[in-house]
Amino acid sequence: MGFLLPLTKPNRVYLQIMKSIYSIFFFLTLLSSCANIVAPTGGEKDSDPPKILNKTILEKEGVTDINFTFNEYIQTNKWEEYFYISPPVEKRIRKKIKGKKLTITIEDTLAKNMTYNIVLNNCIKDNNEGNILDSLFTILSTSDKIDSLTLSGKLQDAYTLNEVENAWIMLFEENRADSVLFKEKPNYIAKTNKNGDFYFPNLNNKNYNIISLTDFDFIYNEEEEIAFLNAVVNAERDSFIELLSFDPIIIIDSLLKDSLIIEGDSISTDSLVIDEIKYGNLNIISEESKQCIFQLLQNNKVINEFKFAEEPFLLTKIIPGKYNLKYINDRNRDGKWTTGSWMKRTQAEQVVNYPSEIIIRSNWNLELDWELK
Repeated sequence: MGFLLPLTKPNRVYLQIMKSIYSIFFFLTLLSSCANIVAPTGGEKDSDPPKILNKTILEKEGVTDINFTFNEYIQTNKWEEYFYISPPVEKRIRKKIKGKKLTITIEDTLAKNMTYNIVLNNCIKDNNEGNILDSLFTILSTSDKIDSLTLSGKLQDAYTLNEVENAWIMLFEENRADSVLFKEKPNYIAKTNKNGDFYFPNLNNKNYNIISLTDFDFIYNEEEEIAFLNAVVNAERDSFIELLSFDPIIIIDSLLKDSLIIEGDSISTDSLVIDEIKYGNLNIISEESKQCIFQLLQNNKVINEFKFAEEPFLLTKIIPGKYNLKYINDRNRDGKWTTGSWMKRTQAEQVVNYPSEIIIRSNWNLELDWELK
C-alpha cells in the first residue's frame, strides 16, 4: 500500500534536490550526444593532375636551369623511364623537387643554333592522390631562331594492329650511313604514348629516315620489334606518319599454336565430343583479288584460317559464335603471315582487321561486303 509524504519543508528540499539532479543528468546526456564525433564525408576525390602556374628559364655560364612551379606539392613518377630531351644530349640532366617547384639543370651540353624539346610526359604526379600529368613539354632554343616544323604519327603492331606504347621513334639525317644506325645517337627522338601516338614539335626542313624500336635504348636487340619507312620524311612536306612494328625473327606458328583445329563434323575436347554441328558459312564480297588469308579469332586466338588464291572468298563449316575477322595479304604466296626484315628493308605483310565483331549462326550464310585496301 502506497502513502504520500506530507510536503513539509525537508520534503520540499528533497524534491528540489532531486529535480536538480535530474536536470544535471539531462544536461550531461544532451552534451554527450552533441559531442559525438562524426567522420567527415571528405567531398569529391581529387582526380586532377598538377597544373603549371609558372615557368622560367635561367642561363648562366653554360648552365641552364628550367624552373616549373605547380599548383600543388609534387613528386616524380618513373622519371628514368619517361623523361627525355630531343635532340639527345651527352651529359645527364639533373632534377630537383622542392615543395611545388621542379628544377631541371642542363650543364654544358646544348649545341648552338639548335631547338630542343624537353619532354616530361608522365614524369610528374601530385603528392596526395598520385594523379599523373600525362602531357608536359617545353621548347628551348640556343639561338634567336626556333625550329617549329612538326611531325606526328602512330605506331601499331603489324600483325595485331594494337597500339604500341612507350616505344622510341628516331629520326636520322638522310646522309647518315646505315652502318652507323643503332651505333650513334639519332638526330631527334620521341616516345609513343598509351595510344601509340608520337609527336615532334621542333624540326627543321631536312630529310630524315624514321625508325622505331620498342626496347629501352637506341640500339637494335634480338627479339625487339622494329618499324621503319622505306622513304625519307620531311616535316615541311609530311604531317602524319603511320608505322607498323614487327619482330624480324618471329615464327608465325607461335601465333597459331593455340588454334582450334576443326576436321569432319565433330569437335573433340578432353572429355566432350559434340557431333553433328550445324555450321554456318561466311561469304566475303570484295574487289580484292590477290592471294590472301582470312582468320577467325576469339579472345585473340585463331580459331579458323582460310587461304585463297582468288575469289570467291567463301568461308565454310564455321562453328556458330562471335568472331573477330582478320585479312592478310599473302604477298609472297606462302600461305602464312610473313614478318618484315630490316636487313632486306621489307615490311611485314599487310593485315586488316574487320572493324566490328561478326556473328555466325547455325545453317546460315552470312554475306559481308568488305572494302579491302
